[in-house]
Amino acid sequence: MSKFTRKNHGSDSTSPGFAWKWAGRRGFTLIELLVVISVIGALMTLLLPAVGMVREAARRSQCASNLKQIGTALLAYHTTHEILPPAYAVDPMPGVQEFSITVNGVAYPDRHRNGGNGFAWGAMLLPYLEQQQLWEMFNFEQPCWSENNATAAQTRVELFLCPSSVGPDGVYSVEKGDFGQGDPVPSSQPYAVPIRLAHAHYVTNAGRAEPWGAERVGPYGLDLRLPLPLVRSNGEKSSVVVDGPFYRNSRVRLSDITDGVSQTVFVGEHSSVLSDKTWVGVVPSSATCPKPRFRFSDCNGSGAFVSAHSGPDPGDLPDVIIHAPNNPFSHTCGMYSDHPKGGNVLFGDAHVQFVQEQIDPFTWSAISSCQGRETVGAFE
Repeated sequence: MSKFTRKNHGSDSTSPGFAWKWAGRRGFTLIELLVVISVIGALMTLLLPAVGMVREAARRSQCASNLKQIGTALLAYHTTHEILPPAYAVDPMPGVQEFSITVNGVAYPDRHRNGGNGFAWGAMLLPYLEQQQLWEMFNFEQPCWSENNATAAQTRVELFLCPSSVGPDGVYSVEKGDFGQGDPVPSSQPYAVPIRLAHAHYVTNAGRAEPWGAERVGPYGLDLRLPLPLVRSNGEKSSVVVDGPFYRNSRVRLSDITDGVSQTVFVGEHSSVLSDKTWVGVVPSSATCPKPRFRFSDCNGSGAFVSAHSGPDPGDLPDVIIHAPNNPFSHTCGMYSDHPKGGNVLFGDAHVQFVQEQIDPFTWSAISSCQGRETVGAFE
């Protein structure tokens, strides 16, 4: 308690002669202030990472909750239709010459036989995700990229966005791929008529091979369930088999997944910090390209807007490439999250699991296929 002395020059304490005299209060020294500041700084250094970890844990939990709801919706869709929704649906238009039809500046079918409609799994699940009003805004008789569907196609749906993603979460402009030099797509450019779609941070699993990557002519371009013959550069004959639960025009039933739905990946994360994905649909001849930070990675075909694959793919050289979640090569056709050390993955029985980026690559490949008959042990 401070000490004061009083000098009284009269009986009236309010008179000018009445004054309090400071008897001496000791302040902080410079060294004491520096010590206090240092202690506060040390505490902040210890607390801030902990706060960040708590926030990330909450975001990761919300991200997993989103996937859980998507899994429940997929099972409800299967109950209603007796099949899972395809990654996206198109009319391959057999007998129609390539690029003979144009809607909103987009000519189709493209060389992969991507044609009209193009709506993806996310749009098909809207009625099962309490998004009936948005579902009714779409005209499913017209392509997903048509001008009449623009308002609905640019609608933000929180359930399709992971709060941990540090990339964009609004709408993005679709780019047209330069397919003249084959896959991977070497470059891209805007469409003559701008096309904008809402972001998604989740993609379906196409299995080990990428069905949008290989050149498909004849019946192999019309039905992706057919094994695609392949001749390697060394003359070896092989084939590409689409073995995941989701691909273009897929009609997979839960009973078709002989590896077991609890051991088969259905949906996983893909952050828009790497490349843009959507829940809406696929635009013919479009390209999925990496953001500038990841320019060492390749562009991919349009199917990668809504799907990912694990590898190995016989169409790749070498065909031993497997990209587990957060693979450092940052493939635009793989699963990728902004969570530290891995990502959330939805399995066919609607359970969600955090898969470590250090998962054994062959285990990741095994749980990405539906009918590989691999023996898979415990994993994270």
